[in-house]
Amino acid sequence: MSASNRAFWDSCYTIARRCGARFPELVAAQCCLESGFGKHTSGKHNYLGLKGSGTTTTTQEWYDGQWVTIKAGFIDFPSLAACIEYLVTRWYKDYRHFKGVNNAPNRYAAARMLKEQSYATDPDYPAKLSKLMKEYAPESTQFTMIGPKKRPQDFGFKAGDSHVVVNDAVETMKAFSSEGKLLWEVPCLARGQYSDFEWRITNSDTPPGLYKIGTIYKDYEQAGDEAAYDRTLMAYGWYSFDLIDLEGQERNNGRAGIMIHGGGSANGWPGAWAPKQPLVPTHGCVRMFNVDLRDKLLPLTKQGAVFVSVWQEG
Repeated sequence: MSASNRAFWDSCYTIARRCGARFPELVAAQCCLESGFGKHTSGKHNYLGLKGSGTTTTTQEWYDGQWVTIKAGFIDFPSLAACIEYLVTRWYKDYRHFKGVNNAPNRYAAARMLKEQSYATDPDYPAKLSKLMKEYAPESTQFTMIGPKKRPQDFGFKAGDSHVVVNDAVETMKAFSSEGKLLWEVPCLARGQYSDFEWRITNSDTPPGLYKIGTIYKDYEQAGDEAAYDRTLMAYGWYSFDLIDLEGQERNNGRAGIMIHGGGSANGWPGAWAPKQPLVPTHGCVRMFNVDLRDKLLPLTKQGAVFVSVWQEG
């Protein structure tokens, strides 16, 4: 991180704490995200994209699965402090009939509340805020890894089958043959929208445990390299592999529909369809590069059953 970015973060954090934000690091993350660390304002001293009477300028909003450029009015403020005070008063504290995000149990839940209460249209707004908070106000690095309690051998693992191990702490996927030989290692992300320690709630990290690949959706084989825009293709990429939970990790944590897939709505189109698209957080699935889904994972499913162990920070 640059010294100037750190200084802007610290200034926003200090003001937010003084204004009564329970999660001043979230306010700082909003300021940095909305203004590019203070380099761009939407209105005079408006570092938070707060709409209202003042300066009219163009902005981008997320509508129907794509970014759209519109013109909107943004409030002018006399200072950065006044801008942050406005935000904290109306969004963090209880304001009129509105329940402020100070009521959230933690900073990640507060980030979700901002999106749920329509502060931003970007579907990945909470994830972007979470990423900034992890970088500039990291949680404790002391953690244990939590993974499966059972092995593929407990479910009929045999010759020709393979075992894929996902480690979200180091963001890798390793594949092993039934004999235990390492076949390949590629990047992956078992990362949801929020904290690395919140895999028990909807849209958070992939629940740890043992899975088995079930139904495979082969969209790339139908659409090809030059696929036309489609919201589903953008979200899931070239291939999607349903995961069958073998230890009740989905139902025991109120989760469902966990998959391995590519794509990424945050990458836009055609960025989400690129062979090596940026690995952006999901709503709880495991995300891989599109090309690795095709060239690494898919061939294993043609040889036998594929078991998947997911390890998460505890």
